Amino acid sequence: MQIVEEIKDRIDIVDFISSYVPLKKAGRTYKGLCPFHAEKTPSFVVFPHTQTWHCFGACGTGGDIFSFLMRREGLDFSEALRRLAERAGVVLEPPSPRVEANEQKRSRLIEMHAAAAQYYHNLLCHAAEAEEARNYLAQRKISSETIRLFQLGYALNAWEGLKTFLLGRGYSEQELIEGGLIVKKEGGEGTYDRFRNRLMIPIRNIKGQVIAFGARALNPNDVPKYLNSPQTLLFDKGHTLFGIDAAAPTIRQADQVVLVEGYMDVLSAHQAGYTDVVAGMGTALTEAQLQQLKRLTRHFVLALDADTAGAAATLRGIETARGSLERSLQPVVTSHGLIRFEGRLDVDIRIAALPAGQDPDDILRESPDSWPRIIADALPVVSFVMKTMASQTDLSTAREKNQLVRQVLPLIREVNNEIERSHYISELAQLVKVNERVLLSELQRLSAPSARAAAATPSVAAEGKDRERQGLGAEEYLLALVMYHPDALALANEQLAAIGFSGLLPDDFQQSENRSLFSCLSSWALQRTSAGDTLEELGQRIGQTDKLLHKHFGFLREQGAQPGTISTQLAAEEMVKGTLRLRIRCIQAEIANLRLLLDEVPLEDTSGEQRVYSRLVDATKRKLQALERAYDRCTLTGRRREEAARQRVAL
Repeated sequence: MQIVEEIKDRIDIVDFISSYVPLKKAGRTYKGLCPFHAEKTPSFVVFPHTQTWHCFGACGTGGDIFSFLMRREGLDFSEALRRLAERAGVVLEPPSPRVEANEQKRSRLIEMHAAAAQYYHNLLCHAAEAEEARNYLAQRKISSETIRLFQLGYALNAWEGLKTFLLGRGYSEQELIEGGLIVKKEGGEGTYDRFRNRLMIPIRNIKGQVIAFGARALNPNDVPKYLNSPQTLLFDKGHTLFGIDAAAPTIRQADQVVLVEGYMDVLSAHQAGYTDVVAGMGTALTEAQLQQLKRLTRHFVLALDADTAGAAATLRGIETARGSLERSLQPVVTSHGLIRFEGRLDVDIRIAALPAGQDPDDILRESPDSWPRIIADALPVVSFVMKTMASQTDLSTAREKNQLVRQVLPLIREVNNEIERSHYISELAQLVKVNERVLLSELQRLSAPSARAAAATPSVAAEGKDRERQGLGAEEYLLALVMYHPDALALANEQLAAIGFSGLLPDDFQQSENRSLFSCLSSWALQRTSAGDTLEELGQRIGQTDKLLHKHFGFLREQGAQPGTISTQLAAEEMVKGTLRLRIRCIQAEIANLRLLLDEVPLEDTSGEQRVYSRLVDATKRKLQALERAYDRCTLTGRRREEAARQRVAL
């Protein structure tokens, strides 16, 4: 929640806790007697650099200013938020009538798009006028099952077909305009359908709700060939991925996503059983789209059309803003931006080289069995660029060899990992038949301070922090799993107990708003008497008692996992892994804090602090090792099951 971060930024945790607990400065930390249990030796430590506190004594608890106030005063999250907001001078405003009106409008538009999708689908399946559309799909080898799964449709060659239908269903002309389904005539007199005589492809968000349409022209003379809905309250093409609702479960399970360029590529891939495939919206991929995917996996394969990926000069990458994230992102036609983007997102991006003259749709229709090999053979960006450039360069001449080196070395320079960078240097040396020392010398020259200064981005760290706040982190993803798979929580707790750990607890969440929301969700999930106690009813109950927490609840519902997309067993396994990840992260932070405390102990220590902290570090390391072993076993079991599933499919 942005308001929470703003309050944390405005209130110094040392000043705040000092009003409850006498603190004494100890190097870079502050220490005092724990207010939550009786003790004679200070074990309560405040860390100003992270704005957190932790008790290394009997309590073993910690958190931020919110968790401290809630625990100290016995407050719920909403009450703590109000108290701290008042202290910070932050105004907490209830949802304005305008915001509530927008939410109601959004709900109406979603209902309207669902009705429009069903209308178009019924026409495709039954109308005589849709024969041309059915023939087109047959030529593209799109099966009736795929037509049904993606709810493909047909727009009549009429000016007011959809308009008449939706007006008859009670929607207003203004709502149709705001949803992008009809267009005002020039001069403002009257309206007409935006889509006419086109194959209709519903575009859905990750929750499976129709938010827009892609429309393929059936008449060769109609332009453009593909026409998308305009930007609306529901639809922003820079934040949308076609097929994400159907692909998300597989992407999570396979820990990989394949990115293609067109609707038909996605339809053919899913029809062939490759359901980890999604597409952008006809433009270069944006950071918002890849951030959305990063919540599902960190392994990306770009299966670009052969005419696009055939030359490194036309690789479609992302040139992220060099200043703040509020600057617009500019798509570029070089691989350079893609390298930078890969580094900043901390993801593995690979590029699959397609046969010349073929796009993914061609391959998936003509030889679908070759698709897994093409994806498996995808190369890291740097290797792909090297290979592609080399194929277009006469490496027998010194001049072109030098030109290739000068184009590739800047890409290698931006690879953060030293081992990977060394690998690429070796690969380039073999390619151009030059001693590695020569290339290393040239790389060092490029990496000199004067060269780096030109490409420096002062706010990269701040941008990374902002992006982390904008997306679903590990805590939010776990909450979304509980939201949409409540029956899996008890099973996950049983699995955790079976491997020697306690079930998922509120204290596993470091963010106070997430901790409070989990308390509500877990009670609901574990005590439901029937499936009739719905998520909507839970939201209503939260809204009646805590409007601010309800807002966070609504955000997670909007951004979280789609219900029913994975089995209860798989959801439980995801919860187990998610719980272990949270605990590993917490233990790692605890070890870092203990090491900081050790560093602060004077060399002539006579109080025994060094011995105490050393024992705590050793004990905490053992906890970490146990958690990591358990997590590795869970991950390995999942991979073995996926491999077995692949083998069954292959048979």
